[in-house]
Amino acid sequence: MAERTDIYENWNPWHGCTKVSPGCKYCYVYRQDEMYGSEVSSSECRKTGSFYLPIKRKRDKSWKIESGKVVFTCFTSDFLLSDADEWREECWLMMKRRSDLWFYFFTKRIDRFMECLPDDWGDGYDNVLVGCTIENQEMADYRLPIFKSLPIKHKSIIVAPLIGAVDLSAYLDGSIEEVSVGGESGQNARPCDYAWILSIREQCVKADVPFHFHQTGARLIKDGKTFHIPRYYQHSQARKANINYRIGEFDVPETASNMQ
Repeated sequence: MAERTDIYENWNPWHGCTKVSPGCKYCYVYRQDEMYGSEVSSSECRKTGSFYLPIKRKRDKSWKIESGKVVFTCFTSDFLLSDADEWREECWLMMKRRSDLWFYFFTKRIDRFMECLPDDWGDGYDNVLVGCTIENQEMADYRLPIFKSLPIKHKSIIVAPLIGAVDLSAYLDGSIEEVSVGGESGQNARPCDYAWILSIREQCVKADVPFHFHQTGARLIKDGKTFHIPRYYQHSQARKANINYRIGEFDVPETASNMQ
């Protein structure tokens, strides 16, 4: 990977989402909207001014988002949200046009995937990485069998917020390019036990699947003691744990690393 720290870009074509499972209980989008005094309900999905960001250009006609970047997509909503069905087709077109970028989105609605695809999807776009989000064993056993069956070239499992012990071993095979794990943030965050994290790591190492511990969460239990970790330190403390496995320098899957 090239020596650069500016490989990330955020693209939120729409904002707002409805809660669908236990992991949504203390959603960070709702917290942020409340913090900034949004006059619109967080459950109301609306198109944003950044909708066309991937194809916007600078005055010199170059792309605003430079080639080679990893574009975190729709992180203030869900890319497969039914409320956004009328807008998604344009987004797929932009993703296809910007084949020089990596588009990375997470979803708790993987069961809607097949009804949300563009006509030319085939077995997937080369530059789109899809993360299936799960938070406990119940959601893992519901969403991941669906995820495994889908025509997606690049698959990631996002275990966040981790709110209980999870066994992923039945779902870890050569099609999974990364498992990323994190605790819950926010004042009301539910505890995350470090033993759960180490168990998932062990499962990944055994299956030779990249593992990324991306966030401690606000309440981390370790050796029976609860640590209250301020939001500012939750990512850095996860890095200091030094338990990542087959993850690149800039905390992206090897697939994305190879594109830089």
